[in-house]
This record gives sequence, C-alpha cells and structure tokens, in this order.
Amino acid sequence: MSEAAIKPVEDKKGRVLAVEDEATSLAILVSLLEDLHYDVLEAQDGREALDIIERESQNIDVIVLDKVMPEMGGLEVVDQLKEDPKVQHIPVIMVTGSTKAEEVKEGIDAGVFYYMTKPYEDDVFKSVITSAMREANRRSSLKQDLKKHQTSFGFITRAEFTIRKVQEAEDLACFLANCFPDPDRILSGLACLLVNAVEHGNLEITYDKKSKLLKEGSLSAEIDRREDMAKYSKRSVHVILERNDDEIRVIIEDEGNGFDWQNYMDIDPARALETHGRGIAQANKISFDELHYNDKGNIVTAVAKTGSGIKW
Repeated sequence: MSEAAIKPVEDKKGRVLAVEDEATSLAILVSLLEDLHYDVLEAQDGREALDIIERESQNIDVIVLDKVMPEMGGLEVVDQLKEDPKVQHIPVIMVTGSTKAEEVKEGIDAGVFYYMTKPYEDDVFKSVITSAMREANRRSSLKQDLKKHQTSFGFITRAEFTIRKVQEAEDLACFLANCFPDPDRILSGLACLLVNAVEHGNLEITYDKKSKLLKEGSLSAEIDRREDMAKYSKRSVHVILERNDDEIRVIIEDEGNGFDWQNYMDIDPARALETHGRGIAQANKISFDELHYNDKGNIVTAVAKTGSGIKW
C-alpha cells in the first residue's frame, strides 16, 4: 500500500492492539500510540492477544506485535491470525530488535508486511502506523457499502476507467474490489497497484525520492504539486476490468517511463524495515493469484481465480 498523502484519521479514532511482554516497553508503545490519538488495547503475551482479538475482532484496526515473547511469540500469533477469515486481513506491524535478513524474512513469509525496530524513531513510527491504519480504513470503508452493492457489482463483465490522481486511485480500488468474491483479500493489493500507477508511474516519484519525502514529511505536498504541474496533469491511468467464469483480471496502464519491477515482486529483507516499497509484493503474495508486468513496467495485469459458478 502506498503511503501517499498520509493524513490523520479524522472521522474515526482508530484502535490499535499493542502486544509487548516487557512492561516498560509496552508503556512506551502505548504512550506513542496515544500521542497519535489512537485508542489502545494492551496485551502482554501472545495468548492474551489472541483472546482479545477473539473478543474484539470487529473493533481492532491494527496490531502492533512484538516478535520475541515467552510462551507464544509474534510469528505464532500471526500464523493463527492467518487461519481465521474474520481477522486475517488486520494489518500486523511486527516489532523486532533485530535487522538480520533471515529473521525479517520469516515474518515476510508469514505475511507480515510492516516492520519497526526498537528503539522507535518518531518519524518512522508515525509513518508505519499511519500507513497500516490507512490500509485498515480502506477495508472498513469498503465493508460499509459491500452488503448493499455486492450483487450489483456481480453483473459487471467488462468495465473501463480513467483516473489521474492518487485520491481517484484509492476510490477506484474500493469500487473495483466489490467486483471480486473476496473483496478484503483484493483491496489492499489493488489499491497499491493503482496508487503506484499514479504516484510512481505518471508523477515519476521514484523509490529513493519517496523515501526522502517521507522522511521530510512532505510526500503529500509533493504529490499535490506534481498533480497540478503541466508536465504531469494531463497524464492518465487507464484501467480495465474483465470477468469470465474462471477469473477476474484488472489491467492497469500508466503513461510513465516504467520501472524495474522485478525487484519489487518479493520483499527484499534489506528493504523490509523501510516505510514503503511493499505494495507490489503484497499484491503478488496475498491479493492476487497472478501478477504480470510488461517489460517496460508501465502495464500490470492482476488476476484472481474464481472458478465457475460464482455466488454473489
């Protein structure tokens, strides 16, 4: 998911479950989260966390989870979450004291796409938490309309769209996710692909440039500036959705210069602790069954298998 235009949540005070076995560390974590105006639930071990999640699954937006804990560690908690459809899509931020590639890769393989290291750096902490909360808010927004509209979305066999701005990309992701039998699975990955097409494709904000802007806290302003520039304002992203009995595919084409997409289909453990750069891997590993780029890197085709006889 892109961290484009990160803003505090104004309509809804997000709720975070903080899981940390050491009392002082838990107190620090809770204080940092409350400073960002989130409601916080606390757990001091993995089993207590799972109990809270079972009771409060509808009221938890993000989980911040210590990797190393007695009795049940963070990865064991994640394994159990991934087996439960009610909670498997809650964004998990893994907290670790180690930056060793093999240890980070364990979490990536388990489906953890957000990482932070101790001691926390204020800017990184805020960016990662806000990014995960934005993912949760997208999913929540989708669910509010899903029951009313899912049957109608099932009638779509082919549709075309044109977008130009990051906000339009996010809105379209919520719309298109309804066209899939499992919108929760699709939403985050689809949003990443659409936002990337605008942000990295048409607006030409490179990975390194985005890292710098995030560190400065100026990414949103730079996106707004570029969206209004003559060089970029006429560029569009063309999106096609196609459905048949066996699959649904989304084809996204931007007017940018392309990029070296091969480096982003999986998360490089060396990049896992950074605050962005995980969206394509998330789409590839979790959201879709197939993900294909053209050689240039400005057209991506995302495929979700459905099988015949879809029930809507």
